[in-house]
Amino acid sequence: MALLQHFAARLLRPVFVALILTALVPAAAQQDTTLDPRVAQDLLSAYELLEDDEHAQALQELNRLMDRRGEDMKDFDKASVLQIRGTAHVNLDDLDSALRDFEQAVRLNALPEDQQNRLRFNMAQIYFVNERYEDSIRLFGEWMQQPDVEITHTTYFMLGAAHYNLDEYREALDPILKAIEISPEPDRRYHDLLNVLYSNLEMIPERTRLLERMVELWPGELGYWRQLSALYMEQGDQMKAFGALEAAYMHGLLESESDIILLAQYYSTFDNPHRGAELIAKEMDDGRVERNAANLELLSQLWSQAREHRRAIPVLREAAGLADTGKLFFRLGQSLLADEQNDAAEQAFQNAIDKGGLDDAQAAEAWMLMGNARFNQAGPGDRDQRMAADRAFAQAERFNATRRQASDWRSYIRAINDTESRQAILEQEQSERLATAAQERLLTACRAQQLAGSQLSERCQRLLAAAEEGDG
Repeated sequence: MALLQHFAARLLRPVFVALILTALVPAAAQQDTTLDPRVAQDLLSAYELLEDDEHAQALQELNRLMDRRGEDMKDFDKASVLQIRGTAHVNLDDLDSALRDFEQAVRLNALPEDQQNRLRFNMAQIYFVNERYEDSIRLFGEWMQQPDVEITHTTYFMLGAAHYNLDEYREALDPILKAIEISPEPDRRYHDLLNVLYSNLEMIPERTRLLERMVELWPGELGYWRQLSALYMEQGDQMKAFGALEAAYMHGLLESESDIILLAQYYSTFDNPHRGAELIAKEMDDGRVERNAANLELLSQLWSQAREHRRAIPVLREAAGLADTGKLFFRLGQSLLADEQNDAAEQAFQNAIDKGGLDDAQAAEAWMLMGNARFNQAGPGDRDQRMAADRAFAQAERFNATRRQASDWRSYIRAINDTESRQAILEQEQSERLATAAQERLLTACRAQQLAGSQLSERCQRLLAAAEEGDG
């Protein structure tokens, strides 16, 4: 955890400055331990360089001091030099060298106990930064067992994080819970670590309550809303999962297409497809949802579920045009047929078949529905249109799933055609009989006029002449 390491490194510097001051206090305050005046003078010079941020020069001074007097210094003097030189190493980000000095100083066991313990504390932090987590936990433990130590929330946090980095999730719980409890202000790092621990320990109810608190504290963090929504879903509470995602959208956090699509699907699940359709349409206009075949298909479905069929059809037509297969044209044809747009439905089914990618069941159904669309366009006596429908049903007859139904339709069409043919013959015969009867009635009338000596019309003259020729 680089962030934790950076935090620990920053924390070390002011602590070690305090150690320098402790090492240079008068003898009376250090029981019967005193610094050799010559060592104290060199230490004071190094400390002043440290105060001026001249860390490299301070280190050189301290190295020269150890080279000149190291073998001859008593343990207290040597431990004091080591702890200050360790501080210089820390300020130069040479933590390995700092650890060697601090470890040697502790082994000498010559410093007052409070300084010994302070060194343990700082070594624990450096072990943590250097990812020596077992050593860090051990040193923190030794330090915490001493009387009158003030254990801060940052210490509990590092202790919990050390256990976490060793995959000791259960052992990490108490320290991080304590860190959160005593921290004067909510700290996201602490909550993040606890969230990870609960996740690894599969403590779902506890994690849910934690994330509910975290979205209250940091409502602008989309990741927390996503995790909370997923947890609700995992526990079977789709309504709360939907509510969490919707709240994130209301906060203006949802920007990814996948999140917006998921929210629209939730609207559909909870009987508000109209709201879901409006959401996708708006986000398409804003450019955050791509206008591709899959998204347009979903939009058309939502409009259909909302009974906005007139709005669904043009969207589905656009989606079908972008799709790689004819499946969306097949769905478009179904929608158009249901809307009694038979001519457009016929074309959609033809496009579906031409574009391909239909399985056998869809191909069979496409031919059947194309036959229906064509048949619906046939008016009385429109034999050509019915035969076009018959050709579509003949294609559907090739498939097992629709063979019987298609055969029934073809028989029905033949029956209609046969009935119309018989009716035409009967009508023709009747027309001829009526014409003959009318002709005979007219002939009778003309003969009556002839016998009466009336002037005959040209028509009667022609008719009587034809009758005489027939008789002859």
